[in-house]
Amino acid sequence: MTTLNNKKLKKLLKSKSRVKIEQNPDLFYKEFLKSEVFVPVIAMEDEESLSDGDTLDLQIGFFDEENGDRNIYLFTDTNELEKAGYQIKSIAVNVMELSIILAQFDIDFNHIVINPYSVDSYKIDFDEFLEKNNF
Repeated sequence: MTTLNNKKLKKLLKSKSRVKIEQNPDLFYKEFLKSEVFVPVIAMEDEESLSDGDTLDLQIGFFDEENGDRNIYLFTDTNELEKAGYQIKSIAVNVMELSIILAQFDIDFNHIVINPYSVDSYKIDFDEFLEKNNF
C-alpha cells in the first residue's frame, strides 16, 4: 500500500493543536489541501472478472451515521486505516483533487471526517470545505 507523509497535518489534528486551528482555520486548510489521504472506495464491478489493462469503476464510499448524517471518511495513513478494525478498500488521492470530484456529486454530505477511528479525529463541515476551495 502507498505510504503517505502527513506529519504536519497529523500534528495539527492533535488535541492540543485544536486551539490553533480554531483561531486560524486557514493554517489547517493550507496544510489539508496539499495533503494526500486515503479515501474509501467501492468497486462497481466484480474485481475477480477483470483482466490486465481493464479499468475499474470506483465509487467513493460514504458513511451514513445513526444520527442521519452522511459523511465521507478520510485517513492520513495506513495506521489510521487499521484503527477501523475492519478491511477498508481505499485509494490515495490529493485533497485538492478530491474536492473537485466531490463538488460534482449530486449527494448531500454533512461532514468530512479525518481519521474517524482516532482520538484525534477531526470533523469538517462539507459545505465549508467546498467554500474553502471556491466551489
